[in-house]
Amino acid sequence: MTTLSGKVAIVTGGASGIGRASCELIAARGAAVAVADLNLDLAKEAADAITNAGGRAIALRVDVRDEAQVARMVAETVTAFGGIDLLDNVVSYNTPEQSGADGEVHLMEIAIWNRAQEVNLRGPMLAAKYAIPEMLKRGGGAIVNISSTAGILALGVVPAYAASKAGVHSLSQSIATAYGKRNIRCNTVAPGFIDTPTTRNMGDQFFQMTLDNNVLPYLGKPEDIAEASAFLLSDAARYITGQLLPVDGGQTIHLPVVADMWRLATGKPLVQQQS
Repeated sequence: MTTLSGKVAIVTGGASGIGRASCELIAARGAAVAVADLNLDLAKEAADAITNAGGRAIALRVDVRDEAQVARMVAETVTAFGGIDLLDNVVSYNTPEQSGADGEVHLMEIAIWNRAQEVNLRGPMLAAKYAIPEMLKRGGGAIVNISSTAGILALGVVPAYAASKAGVHSLSQSIATAYGKRNIRCNTVAPGFIDTPTTRNMGDQFFQMTLDNNVLPYLGKPEDIAEASAFLLSDAARYITGQLLPVDGGQTIHLPVVADMWRLATGKPLVQQQS
């Protein structure tokens, strides 16, 4: 098991889903955690769960589009815990998929494009901008930026979301290159389709279609992404920087027709859902 004992972490978008799972795991591995989220009530619930389990956590409300709020997030974390060693940028704006919003570029509302870039790309940049000086004071640190498989291969929908997530890895590479000699590492995790109440609400047909195109016979959980992030934040990954790790059940390793080809040849889905 990787340990984060004695470290201080900020997790943006930490109040629910992948973010909350990441906060809880990072805290369980020994780090103090600032749960930063736009929803302060949910952030407090997450922080309380960590402290009730014997960990250390604070809840912070932050809109990552606002530079002053991001700067305050970092300052309050330093005040609470004495410094910053780790940054896990989970924060994300999942843009609407309906036509005219973020489905087709020629119909896209520019506000959708702008918000996707502001939250998904500018937000992690601002968090890094203010966290990195604090990491340098402590001799280094580690950053994980959460991207998406939509930033690796096009879905044909959500182009604003996809473009912002593609940019996230370029940001990680730039940070890794600029600060490596100063002992700061930065990597990207690209989740595939993750099984959450939100994704379940997208409908059985969409859920099964996504499952069919995974290589593994199940979809990922928020904890799967948390495990990958915790590893990359830990000293066990001390020689890994600037890399992109898809955590996607094999979604991105095959041609897009594989599920249909398998069904044509065998009469069965490529994978069967497991209970």
